[in-house]
Amino acid sequence: MIQKKLTDLLKTAPEIQIADQDKILFLSDLHMGNNKRRDDFKRNSKLFTTVLRDYYLKQDYRLVLNGDVEELHKFRLGKIMETWSDVFDLFDQFKARGRLHKMIGNHDYLLSYRQDYRYSENLHHAIKFIYHSDVFLVFHGHQGTTRFDKYNTLFGFLLRHIVKPLGLKNLSKALDNEKKYSIEKNIYEFSSKQHIVSIIGHTHRPLFESMSKEDTLKFKIENLVRLYPQASEQERQEIIIDIEAYKKELHRVTESEPTMGSHLYNSTLLIPCIFNSGCVTGKRGITALEIHDGNIYLIYWYDDRRKQKKVRIYDSGPERLGNSHYKRIVLKHDQLEYVFTRIKLLTQ
Repeated sequence: MIQKKLTDLLKTAPEIQIADQDKILFLSDLHMGNNKRRDDFKRNSKLFTTVLRDYYLKQDYRLVLNGDVEELHKFRLGKIMETWSDVFDLFDQFKARGRLHKMIGNHDYLLSYRQDYRYSENLHHAIKFIYHSDVFLVFHGHQGTTRFDKYNTLFGFLLRHIVKPLGLKNLSKALDNEKKYSIEKNIYEFSSKQHIVSIIGHTHRPLFESMSKEDTLKFKIENLVRLYPQASEQERQEIIIDIEAYKKELHRVTESEPTMGSHLYNSTLLIPCIFNSGCVTGKRGITALEIHDGNIYLIYWYDDRRKQKKVRIYDSGPERLGNSHYKRIVLKHDQLEYVFTRIKLLTQ
């Protein structure tokens, strides 16, 4: 059932041709509310608004909002748009340039029924970006489970009419590890079978080339161990420092989010066919995906006045945005040609 649903999504999604000179930003899971205590967007709202206005709009990026932008399970659309009018004004500027695309998520699914919605003409269940002859299928990710079809309406009712009035802790923030893995696995199987790249959100967990943070740390440690025998004495000392940092972070990650004992990385041959932009509601910052200059990037934006984890797991950065306290880090990046070449050769 899930594989058929995803296949239908691929068949019906509108197509947009892109080239190396195009710049695309993928963001998901804003969960915009009323700017009060239970609004998950509130924490990073200033960071989000500033980088969108002063970095991406200025550089003429195409903006792809990949679902769960408005938190309609807890708040009414009119209140959200009134509260965050400055953010919607920014969306309008991308729209005026013909550079706004908005996917439907499970928390803003009701927008698909609103004929009067401000961005109804920009709203889709999925979009196919065609890079040369290769396909990026962009969709929120709730389509990777049957749970949405069965319980989404009921869950939204409970959040708005029972959880919210009682002031209970937000029960919808993120899926547990088992559900995340199940969704990712379903989408991974679909994408590898179709020889495409899927870009999703939904789980709030960044993925790059089908690897989670835990998988990436293991991969980096393995590569460093392989480099050690041929390294000079000074290089060996640097490798030891890096390995210890990665091991410490790996221990922290596995302690905070217990593993399922089986990962996409443990496949016989890893297919880099699923990417996840993470979320805008992170405790310490925002993660996003960028495509430009024939490359794909996993990006982390943060406020340097907040305490950050000190671990050396990024490709480049930090890069300061003007005179602000906001910084951009490239966590990972790779060539699109490499990604699709690996998919083609390993899925034959």
